Amino acid sequence: MKNRLLNKAIFIQSIFILLSFSVSAQKTDFTYYESEIQKIAPLLQNAKSDEEKLKANADFIELWDLVLDDPKSMKYDFKMLTTFPILTSKNKKLRIINWYVPLSNNINKYFAIVQYYNNRKEYKVEYLKPLEGEVKSANSLKLNNSQWIGALYYSLTPFKRGKKDYYLLLGWDGNDERSNRKIMDVLSISKSLTFGAPIFRYKKERLHRYILEYKEDAAISVQFNKDIESIVFPNLSPINEDLTGLYDFYIPDGSINAFELKNGTFKFKEDIQNPQKVNIPNIKKIDSGLFPK
Repeated sequence: MKNRLLNKAIFIQSIFILLSFSVSAQKTDFTYYESEIQKIAPLLQNAKSDEEKLKANADFIELWDLVLDDPKSMKYDFKMLTTFPILTSKNKKLRIINWYVPLSNNINKYFAIVQYYNNRKEYKVEYLKPLEGEVKSANSLKLNNSQWIGALYYSLTPFKRGKKDYYLLLGWDGNDERSNRKIMDVLSISKSLTFGAPIFRYKKERLHRYILEYKEDAAISVQFNKDIESIVFPNLSPINEDLTGLYDFYIPDGSINAFELKNGTFKFKEDIQNPQKVNIPNIKKIDSGLFPK
């Protein structure tokens, strides 16, 4: 009888040891993975060839796979990772990890991973897939995680429209060798992710997002100003009238526009007073024709 009790005690103890080992094995060492991600990140832009950049990118994504599988990663701050945007909402219910790989053909490949809790309080991870080629009517499209306007986001601002939560996203897109773009978009979460909503009121139009395209070497600032609850950005004009509609020749003309947030809608305001009091140079108009005389 004593031997049976002893064997039973040893068996139960073994089970507890195995269970505790299994639990400890499931704990993710976020510090280790953060260090490994930090080592690879510079190669995404600085590796010698496209092949090396894309190989580094595959390794980079694989490391994030291991990290994001654990819901506790949402609360880890990743303070060491400063070379690419990691935007986290204050309530820790949404995070966007965002980067790009510049290729030798002057095309940037954009990547983003979104961690979030949906309206069922389920933890989800989505890998965004950008739309390929030129996207027609981009300002009027409602999109999902597999139909994404690729960009590098630098600002995430929560707001409400009625009882529904939205997030304003501001991003940069190095479109091509002649022009860049700034993208004002919104993200909402239900069972899954939705990009865009008809809440940008631009003159007589209702848009799902607003995109500024401009000359590649122009300096364009698009920011959400909390003091006036508005997206503030420069008005753009072509360097001469013959180039109207050719956005790779558009630069700031010295005036400021805004989308003012009111009751969950962004309403366009033209030629507002510059809230940052920043000197914005007027463009120097040139004679008609493609080349100055």
